[in-house]
Amino acid sequence: MRRTLAILVVCLAPVAASAQSASAPKGDAQSLMQSGVKLLEAKDYLGALAVFKTAYERFQSAKILVNIGTTLKLLGRDADAANVYQRYLDSHDADPKRRTELENLIAAIDKTSGRLEITATPSDAQIQIDDDDWLHVVHAATWRVTPGKHSIAVHRDGYQPKTTAVDVAAGEATSLQITLEAVAKPAVKIITVPVDVGVHATPVVVEAPRSRLGALVFGHFDVPNGGAALVGVTADVNDRFAARAAAIVGPHVGGYVGGVAAILTHRYRPYVAAGLPVFDSHGARYGVRGAGGFEYEVNRHVAISIEAGVEHTFNTEMGVKSTVFVPALGVIGRL
Repeated sequence: MRRTLAILVVCLAPVAASAQSASAPKGDAQSLMQSGVKLLEAKDYLGALAVFKTAYERFQSAKILVNIGTTLKLLGRDADAANVYQRYLDSHDADPKRRTELENLIAAIDKTSGRLEITATPSDAQIQIDDDDWLHVVHAATWRVTPGKHSIAVHRDGYQPKTTAVDVAAGEATSLQITLEAVAKPAVKIITVPVDVGVHATPVVVEAPRSRLGALVFGHFDVPNGGAALVGVTADVNDRFAARAAAIVGPHVGGYVGGVAAILTHRYRPYVAAGLPVFDSHGARYGVRGAGGFEYEVNRHVAISIEAGVEHTFNTEMGVKSTVFVPALGVIGRL
Protein backbone atom coordinates (compact mmCIF):
# COMPACT_ATOMS: atom_id res chain seq x y z
CA MET A 1 0.00 0.00 0.00
CA ARG A 2 2.77 2.46 0.88
CA ARG A 3 4.46 1.75 -2.48
CA THR A 4 1.22 2.40 -4.39
CA LEU A 5 0.64 5.70 -2.61
CA ALA A 6 4.20 6.80 -3.18
CA ILE A 7 3.83 6.18 -6.88
CA LEU A 8 0.37 7.59 -7.51
CA VAL A 9 -0.33 10.34 -4.95
CA VAL A 10 0.96 13.77 -5.96
CA CYS A 11 0.66 17.32 -4.63
CA LEU A 12 0.57 20.62 -6.45
CA ALA A 13 3.71 22.70 -6.58
CA PRO A 14 3.90 25.45 -3.89
CA VAL A 15 2.53 28.86 -4.81
CA ALA A 16 5.03 31.70 -4.91
CA ALA A 17 4.31 34.42 -2.38
CA SER A 18 4.57 37.17 -4.98
CA ALA A 19 1.87 35.51 -7.11
CA GLN A 20 -0.37 34.39 -4.27
CA SER A 21 -3.12 36.91 -4.99
CA ALA A 22 -3.32 35.99 -8.68
CA SER A 23 -3.15 32.26 -7.92
CA ALA A 24 -5.62 32.11 -5.03
CA PRO A 25 -7.57 29.15 -6.52
CA LYS A 26 -4.33 27.22 -6.95
CA GLY A 27 -3.31 28.05 -3.36
CA ASP A 28 -6.67 26.80 -2.07
CA ALA A 29 -6.31 23.62 -4.11
CA GLN A 30 -2.77 23.03 -2.77
CA SER A 31 -4.00 23.32 0.82
CA LEU A 32 -6.86 20.91 0.09
CA MET A 33 -4.50 18.45 -1.57
CA GLN A 34 -2.32 18.35 1.55
CA SER A 35 -5.39 17.70 3.70
CA GLY A 36 -6.55 14.99 1.30
CA VAL A 37 -3.21 13.17 1.40
CA LYS A 38 -3.33 13.14 5.22
CA LEU A 39 -6.85 11.64 5.11
CA LEU A 40 -5.63 9.10 2.58
CA GLU A 41 -2.76 8.06 4.81
CA ALA A 42 -5.24 7.75 7.68
CA LYS A 43 -7.33 5.42 5.44
CA ASP A 44 -10.28 7.82 5.44
CA TYR A 45 -10.81 7.22 1.74
CA LEU A 46 -14.29 8.76 1.46
CA GLY A 47 -13.11 11.92 3.22
CA ALA A 48 -10.03 12.08 1.00
CA LEU A 49 -12.15 11.63 -2.15
CA ALA A 50 -14.45 14.53 -1.19
CA VAL A 51 -11.47 16.81 -0.50
CA PHE A 52 -9.69 15.91 -3.75
CA LYS A 53 -12.88 16.57 -5.76
CA THR A 54 -13.27 19.95 -4.08
CA ALA A 55 -9.63 20.77 -4.89
CA TYR A 56 -10.24 19.92 -8.55
CA GLU A 57 -13.30 22.20 -8.63
CA ARG A 58 -11.12 25.04 -7.28
CA PHE A 59 -8.19 24.44 -9.64
CA GLN A 60 -8.47 21.98 -12.52
CA SER A 61 -4.99 20.50 -12.59
CA ALA A 62 -4.43 17.02 -14.08
CA LYS A 63 -2.29 16.13 -11.06
CA ILE A 64 -5.37 16.20 -8.84
CA LEU A 65 -7.06 13.64 -11.14
CA VAL A 66 -4.32 11.15 -10.23
CA ASN A 67 -5.22 11.48 -6.55
CA ILE A 68 -8.95 11.12 -7.27
CA GLY A 69 -8.29 7.98 -9.32
CA THR A 70 -6.04 6.47 -6.66
CA THR A 71 -8.65 7.07 -3.96
CA LEU A 72 -11.37 5.45 -6.08
CA LYS A 73 -9.06 2.44 -6.61
CA LEU A 74 -8.58 2.11 -2.86
CA LEU A 75 -12.37 2.21 -2.43
CA GLY A 76 -12.70 -0.72 -4.82
CA ARG A 77 -14.30 1.41 -7.54
CA ASP A 78 -11.91 0.23 -10.24
CA ALA A 79 -14.05 1.26 -13.24
CA ASP A 80 -14.45 4.81 -11.92
CA ALA A 81 -10.71 4.95 -11.19
CA ALA A 82 -9.92 3.91 -14.77
CA ASN A 83 -12.20 6.68 -16.10
CA VAL A 84 -10.36 9.30 -14.06
CA TYR A 85 -6.93 7.92 -15.02
CA GLN A 86 -7.99 8.11 -18.67
CA ARG A 87 -9.03 11.76 -18.21
CA TYR A 88 -5.57 12.39 -16.75
CA LEU A 89 -3.82 10.79 -19.74
CA ASP A 90 -5.98 12.83 -22.14
CA SER A 91 -5.15 16.11 -20.34
CA HIS A 92 -2.73 18.53 -21.94
CA ASP A 93 -0.72 18.86 -18.70
CA ALA A 94 -0.34 15.12 -17.99
CA ASP A 95 3.15 13.93 -17.02
CA PRO A 96 4.52 11.70 -19.84
CA LYS A 97 6.58 9.75 -17.26
CA ARG A 98 3.36 8.40 -15.69
CA ARG A 99 1.76 7.27 -18.96
CA THR A 100 3.08 3.69 -18.99
CA GLU A 101 2.25 3.13 -15.31
CA LEU A 102 -1.33 4.38 -15.68
CA GLU A 103 -1.94 2.66 -19.01
CA ASN A 104 -0.99 -0.66 -17.39
CA LEU A 105 -3.45 0.01 -14.53
CA ILE A 106 -6.23 0.83 -17.02
CA ALA A 107 -5.49 -2.28 -19.10
CA ALA A 108 -5.77 -4.48 -15.99
CA ILE A 109 -9.09 -2.86 -14.99
CA ASP A 110 -10.47 -3.29 -18.54
CA LYS A 111 -10.29 -7.07 -18.15
CA THR A 112 -12.82 -7.03 -15.29
CA SER A 113 -15.02 -4.09 -16.26
CA GLY A 114 -17.34 -3.26 -19.14
CA ARG A 115 -16.73 -0.42 -21.56
CA LEU A 116 -19.21 2.04 -23.05
CA GLU A 117 -18.30 3.91 -26.20
CA ILE A 118 -20.79 6.81 -26.19
CA THR A 119 -21.34 9.29 -29.00
CA ALA A 120 -23.85 12.05 -28.28
CA THR A 121 -25.51 14.69 -30.44
CA PRO A 122 -25.01 17.56 -29.73
CA SER A 123 -21.37 16.79 -28.99
CA ASP A 124 -21.18 19.17 -25.99
CA ALA A 125 -23.97 17.41 -24.07
CA GLN A 126 -23.41 16.18 -20.52
CA ILE A 127 -23.54 12.54 -19.45
CA GLN A 128 -24.32 10.86 -16.14
CA ILE A 129 -23.83 7.14 -15.55
CA ASP A 130 -26.12 5.91 -12.76
CA ASP A 131 -25.80 8.46 -9.92
CA ASP A 132 -22.26 9.62 -10.66
CA ASP A 133 -21.18 13.19 -11.44
CA TRP A 134 -22.34 14.91 -14.60
CA LEU A 135 -19.50 15.21 -17.13
CA HIS A 136 -19.26 16.42 -20.71
CA VAL A 137 -19.30 13.63 -23.28
CA VAL A 138 -16.09 15.05 -24.75
CA HIS A 139 -14.24 14.18 -21.54
CA ALA A 140 -13.84 10.60 -22.74
CA ALA A 141 -14.44 8.38 -25.75
CA THR A 142 -14.72 5.27 -23.59
CA TRP A 143 -16.38 4.94 -20.18
CA ARG A 144 -15.59 2.01 -17.87
CA VAL A 145 -18.42 0.57 -15.77
CA THR A 146 -18.88 -2.43 -13.51
CA PRO A 147 -20.46 -5.41 -15.31
CA GLY A 148 -24.28 -5.38 -15.17
CA LYS A 149 -27.14 -3.00 -15.88
CA HIS A 150 -26.61 0.77 -15.93
CA SER A 151 -28.64 3.93 -16.57
CA ILE A 152 -27.14 6.43 -19.01
CA ALA A 153 -28.59 9.97 -18.84
CA VAL A 154 -27.70 12.70 -21.33
CA HIS A 155 -28.84 16.32 -21.26
CA ARG A 156 -28.08 19.76 -22.62
CA ASP A 157 -29.86 23.11 -22.29
CA GLY A 158 -32.38 23.61 -25.09
CA TYR A 159 -32.84 19.87 -25.72
CA GLN A 160 -35.10 17.12 -24.41
CA PRO A 161 -33.10 14.96 -21.92
CA LYS A 162 -32.83 11.25 -22.63
CA THR A 163 -32.14 8.25 -20.42
CA THR A 164 -31.04 4.86 -21.80
CA ALA A 165 -30.63 1.52 -19.99
CA VAL A 166 -27.74 -0.76 -20.99
CA ASP A 167 -26.42 -4.17 -19.84
CA VAL A 168 -22.63 -4.54 -20.06
CA ALA A 169 -20.55 -7.70 -19.59
CA ALA A 170 -17.00 -7.87 -18.21
CA GLY A 171 -14.31 -7.35 -20.82
CA GLU A 172 -16.83 -6.27 -23.50
CA ALA A 173 -17.34 -2.91 -25.21
CA THR A 174 -20.81 -1.57 -26.08
CA SER A 175 -21.36 1.34 -28.47
CA LEU A 176 -24.17 3.85 -27.86
CA GLN A 177 -25.34 6.62 -30.19
CA ILE A 178 -27.59 9.06 -28.29
CA THR A 179 -29.27 11.94 -30.14
CA LEU A 180 -31.14 14.64 -28.22
CA GLU A 181 -34.11 16.44 -29.78
CA ALA A 182 -34.21 20.23 -29.61
CA VAL A 183 -37.01 21.76 -27.53
CA ALA A 184 -39.52 23.49 -29.80
CA LYS A 185 -39.50 27.25 -29.31
CA PRO A 186 -42.90 28.87 -28.66
CA ALA A 187 -44.37 30.61 -31.68
CA VAL A 188 -44.17 34.40 -31.55
CA LYS A 189 -47.20 36.26 -32.86
CA ILE A 190 -46.21 39.49 -34.59
CA ILE A 191 -48.88 42.17 -34.92
CA THR A 192 -48.22 44.78 -37.59
CA VAL A 193 -49.85 48.16 -37.01
CA PRO A 194 -49.87 50.58 -39.97
CA VAL A 195 -48.57 54.02 -38.99
CA ASP A 196 -48.00 57.30 -40.76
CA VAL A 197 -44.26 57.60 -41.37
CA GLY A 198 -44.44 61.13 -42.72
CA VAL A 199 -43.14 64.30 -41.14
CA HIS A 200 -46.26 64.67 -39.02
CA ALA A 201 -46.49 61.04 -37.96
CA THR A 202 -49.19 60.30 -35.41
CA PRO A 203 -48.20 57.97 -32.54
CA VAL A 204 -50.19 54.75 -32.27
CA VAL A 205 -52.23 54.64 -29.07
CA VAL A 206 -53.53 51.25 -27.92
CA GLU A 207 -56.75 51.81 -25.98
CA ALA A 208 -57.47 49.86 -22.80
CA PRO A 209 -60.51 47.57 -22.78
CA ARG A 210 -63.82 49.16 -21.81
CA SER A 211 -65.03 49.03 -18.22
CA ARG A 212 -67.51 46.26 -17.40
CA LEU A 213 -69.72 48.66 -15.42
CA GLY A 214 -71.64 51.57 -16.89
CA ALA A 215 -74.67 53.85 -16.66
CA LEU A 216 -77.43 53.95 -19.24
CA VAL A 217 -80.16 56.39 -20.31
CA PHE A 218 -82.77 55.08 -22.77
CA GLY A 219 -85.95 56.53 -24.27
CA HIS A 220 -88.72 53.97 -24.92
CA PHE A 221 -91.32 55.21 -27.39
CA ASP A 222 -94.85 53.72 -27.32
CA VAL A 223 -96.11 55.48 -30.46
CA PRO A 224 -99.86 55.47 -29.67
CA ASN A 225 -99.55 56.07 -25.93
CA GLY A 226 -96.46 58.21 -25.41
CA GLY A 227 -93.03 57.29 -24.06
CA ALA A 228 -90.91 56.82 -20.97
CA ALA A 229 -87.26 57.20 -19.97
CA LEU A 230 -85.16 54.42 -18.44
CA VAL A 231 -82.25 55.45 -16.23
CA GLY A 232 -80.08 52.71 -14.76
CA VAL A 233 -76.92 50.64 -14.84
CA THR A 234 -75.39 47.90 -17.02
CA ALA A 235 -72.81 45.26 -16.06
CA ASP A 236 -70.91 43.00 -18.48
CA VAL A 237 -70.98 39.37 -17.32
CA ASN A 238 -68.40 38.60 -20.02
CA ASP A 239 -67.56 39.91 -23.51
CA ARG A 240 -70.90 38.72 -24.90
CA PHE A 241 -73.50 38.99 -22.10
CA ALA A 242 -74.59 41.98 -19.98
CA ALA A 243 -77.22 42.53 -17.28
CA ARG A 244 -79.29 45.72 -17.05
CA ALA A 245 -81.43 47.32 -14.34
CA ALA A 246 -83.19 50.69 -14.61
CA ALA A 247 -85.88 52.92 -13.18
CA ILE A 248 -88.80 53.84 -15.46
CA VAL A 249 -89.42 57.60 -15.38
CA GLY A 250 -92.31 59.06 -17.36
CA PRO A 251 -96.08 59.16 -17.26
CA HIS A 252 -95.83 55.98 -15.23
CA VAL A 253 -93.16 55.13 -12.67
CA GLY A 254 -91.66 51.66 -12.36
CA GLY A 255 -88.61 49.48 -12.85
CA TYR A 256 -86.96 47.28 -15.45
CA VAL A 257 -84.53 44.35 -15.24
CA GLY A 258 -83.16 42.43 -18.20
CA GLY A 259 -80.21 41.19 -20.14
CA VAL A 260 -78.43 41.63 -23.46
CA ALA A 261 -76.66 38.99 -25.59
CA ALA A 262 -74.27 40.39 -28.22
CA ILE A 263 -74.05 38.58 -31.56
CA LEU A 264 -70.69 40.22 -32.33
CA THR A 265 -68.23 41.57 -29.77
CA HIS A 266 -66.48 44.24 -31.81
CA ARG A 267 -67.09 47.98 -31.93
CA TYR A 268 -70.25 47.32 -33.96
CA ARG A 269 -72.36 45.03 -31.76
CA PRO A 270 -75.72 43.70 -32.95
CA TYR A 271 -77.57 42.11 -30.05
CA VAL A 272 -80.83 40.70 -28.74
CA ALA A 273 -82.39 41.84 -25.45
CA ALA A 274 -85.09 40.65 -23.08
CA GLY A 275 -86.47 42.07 -19.86
CA LEU A 276 -89.32 42.48 -17.39
CA PRO A 277 -90.87 45.95 -17.05
CA VAL A 278 -93.04 46.70 -14.00
CA PHE A 279 -94.86 50.06 -13.76
CA ASP A 280 -97.71 51.75 -11.95
CA SER A 281 -100.82 52.75 -13.92
CA HIS A 282 -103.86 52.59 -11.68
CA GLY A 283 -102.15 49.68 -10.01
CA ALA A 284 -99.09 47.58 -10.72
CA ARG A 285 -98.72 46.37 -14.30
CA TYR A 286 -96.41 43.49 -15.25
CA GLY A 287 -95.01 42.78 -18.67
CA VAL A 288 -92.24 41.29 -20.78
CA ARG A 289 -90.09 42.92 -23.46
CA GLY A 290 -88.10 41.42 -26.35
CA ALA A 291 -85.93 43.43 -28.71
CA GLY A 292 -83.27 43.35 -31.35
CA GLY A 293 -80.71 46.13 -31.20
CA PHE A 294 -77.46 47.56 -32.45
CA GLU A 295 -74.78 49.16 -30.29
CA TYR A 296 -71.94 51.32 -31.62
CA GLU A 297 -68.92 52.03 -29.40
CA VAL A 298 -67.80 55.59 -30.04
CA ASN A 299 -64.86 54.87 -27.72
CA ARG A 300 -64.35 52.84 -24.56
CA HIS A 301 -66.32 55.41 -22.54
CA VAL A 302 -69.39 56.07 -24.73
CA ALA A 303 -71.69 53.83 -26.79
CA ILE A 304 -74.93 54.58 -28.67
CA SER A 305 -77.68 51.98 -28.90
CA ILE A 306 -80.89 51.62 -30.89
CA GLU A 307 -83.53 48.92 -30.44
CA ALA A 308 -86.69 47.67 -32.12
CA GLY A 309 -88.74 45.97 -29.42
CA VAL A 310 -92.16 44.57 -28.57
CA GLU A 311 -93.72 44.76 -25.10
CA HIS A 312 -96.57 42.66 -23.79
CA THR A 313 -98.43 43.58 -20.58
CA PHE A 314 -100.06 40.67 -18.79
CA ASN A 315 -102.63 42.69 -16.80
CA THR A 316 -103.25 45.70 -18.99
CA GLU A 317 -105.99 48.25 -18.33
CA MET A 318 -109.28 48.23 -20.12
CA GLY A 319 -109.06 49.83 -23.55
CA VAL A 320 -105.26 49.60 -23.74
CA LYS A 321 -103.52 47.17 -26.10
CA SER A 322 -101.65 44.43 -24.30
CA THR A 323 -98.97 44.07 -27.02
CA VAL A 324 -97.33 47.15 -28.55
CA PHE A 325 -94.30 48.02 -30.65
CA VAL A 326 -91.85 50.06 -28.53
CA PRO A 327 -88.56 51.14 -30.20
CA ALA A 328 -85.80 52.58 -28.02
CA LEU A 329 -82.80 54.87 -28.35
CA GLY A 330 -80.14 55.27 -25.68
CA VAL A 331 -76.63 56.19 -24.57
CA ILE A 332 -74.34 54.07 -22.36
CA GLY A 333 -71.49 55.65 -20.45
CA ARG A 334 -68.53 53.84 -18.86
CA LEU A 335 -65.52 54.92 -16.80
